[in-house]
Amino acid sequence: MIKVPNKSCVRRLGFRSMRAARTRNIVAVLAIALTTVLFTSLFTIASSINYSFQQENFRQAGGDFHGTIKGLTWEQVEEMRTDPLIQEDFARLFVGMPVDPPFNKSHVEVSYLEPAAAPHYFCQPVEGTLPREGTDEAATDTRVLALLGVEPKVGAKFTISFYLDENTSSRKLVTRTFTLSGWWEYDSALVASNVLLPRSAAEEFCAQGSGDPYSLTGEWNLDMMFKSDLQIEENVLQILENHGYQHDDPQGENYLKIGVNWGYSGAQLSNSFDISTLIAIVVLLLLIIFTGYLIIYNVFQISVTNDIRFYGLLKTIGTTGRQLRRILRQQAWLLSLIGIPLGLVLGFIVGNKLTPVIMAQLSYKNAFVSFNPLIFIGAALFALLTVFLSCARPGRMAAKVSPVEAVRYTEGGGPKKAGKREKVRKAQSGASLPGMAWANLGRSRGKTVVTVISLTLAVVLATITYTFSTGFDMNKYLAHKADVDFILGDAAYFQTSGGFRTADQAVPESIISGVSARSGVEESGRVYGGVSAIKQFVTEDWLRMGYGTYNTPEVVDEIIAGTARLPSGLLEAGVQMYGMEDFPLSLLNVLEGDLAPPVGPQPKGHRRRLPVRRL
Repeated sequence: MIKVPNKSCVRRLGFRSMRAARTRNIVAVLAIALTTVLFTSLFTIASSINYSFQQENFRQAGGDFHGTIKGLTWEQVEEMRTDPLIQEDFARLFVGMPVDPPFNKSHVEVSYLEPAAAPHYFCQPVEGTLPREGTDEAATDTRVLALLGVEPKVGAKFTISFYLDENTSSRKLVTRTFTLSGWWEYDSALVASNVLLPRSAAEEFCAQGSGDPYSLTGEWNLDMMFKSDLQIEENVLQILENHGYQHDDPQGENYLKIGVNWGYSGAQLSNSFDISTLIAIVVLLLLIIFTGYLIIYNVFQISVTNDIRFYGLLKTIGTTGRQLRRILRQQAWLLSLIGIPLGLVLGFIVGNKLTPVIMAQLSYKNAFVSFNPLIFIGAALFALLTVFLSCARPGRMAAKVSPVEAVRYTEGGGPKKAGKREKVRKAQSGASLPGMAWANLGRSRGKTVVTVISLTLAVVLATITYTFSTGFDMNKYLAHKADVDFILGDAAYFQTSGGFRTADQAVPESIISGVSARSGVEESGRVYGGVSAIKQFVTEDWLRMGYGTYNTPEVVDEIIAGTARLPSGLLEAGVQMYGMEDFPLSLLNVLEGDLAPPVGPQPKGHRRRLPVRRL
């Protein structure tokens, strides 16, 4: 077959045929634009929800860094930060915590942060700067200043007392007056407030620590950022392995603690990903693509049907099916160049306006609109893919038509099978509008099916969107976090480093009576915490496992050697004993045994089974 250089002729023919069908072009551009709006708005909303979700989680986690290696010396910090997996790193030196009034109801940490770490810890001063080396400066947030009764003004003096080696028997109270170098607004979502010191001052305080193995004072943490938030834990473990450390055995040599920022969706997805999640994501994407496909497919199908005689005439003068498909693809390209950019702009505007509304339904305090360029790239690619999938079948239809069939073509008609008589149906009761409508649907069953599916998918997508935006129930979410609406306790109960130490920390009966007498309190009950020296006896392996989580093997050996041992070999260990009244007891999830009290005298040697709740 002789090749003829006719590509320019085919392009000119396709372009001029487009100019002759302006109404069709407008409808096609609108269909492509609407499909792109669908993709862009959905991607914008999904990306914004994910971004807002992560930002809220980062504040609860205390920062937006990917992972952390904990309990390091400065030499280890310098060694670790040379690893090629790390894209960005910053170190933190923990000093101590204030726990006495006025901080007994607030979690505050005193530490040194490398300047690059401040934005990642949400500690960037809005006024002033971070403390300078060799000075008595410090920076903190407005809540700490309010508790101290200090006005947030750069240059103000404030005095703070905090403990070194907090939560150990060696803790030491120190007091220092600082000059405020900078401050930032308190964020109630953050678990802890920070008081930031110069490195020289932080190291001076750490030198006064006791070196207690349970103490955090003087420990460095190395926070790291990687290329992506996928496989954070794997990257951290690989860094440890690269430098001869391990995280698997707390009692083994070169053990180091690590942390993975659970705020990242990628980290959560990698930890809880299963095949059902993948199937749900794929099905949703296919549903969206199929919806856009039907919108554009109908436009091109109608266009080819209307121009079928034109394509037949082209076949008469020698145009091949491949050239006809090329004409149709060329028209799809040109229409996409207009419709897709228009849809990207309109879709982002729609997504930008809908995001705050949906976020409000999801009970998010702060709504962030994502400007990720991947939104537009992904929406454009999905829209372009949908366009070419949509024009594939109409293109085949135009390519296969013969000149004779094109002249006689009527929609819904088709070649009749030879040898069979066409049945003539006679109306029994005359013509009627419903009957005519039903008969018209039967002329082109394929078109009818496509139309019904298009309408159905529109309803399905609307239902999914509405369910997603209104399906979040705050009460059900909180039911997984707490079984009651309010917990009344001493401030020490809510301190992460605290806990009950004396009976004085029990809530006075007068306060309990006053709260119980208030209207609106339907049920309540006391939980009793024992502060006496109750002991249990456990195996050495069990005790080593517990102590080995926070100590080196050498320290664990020293603890075991100093622990009382029974002739049977069991070791003495402390016990946290609790008592409960009926209401809190009824909230327990019983895994084994029952909550029924023993009835009557118990036989000698009887052992009472205690119900256990899974945490």
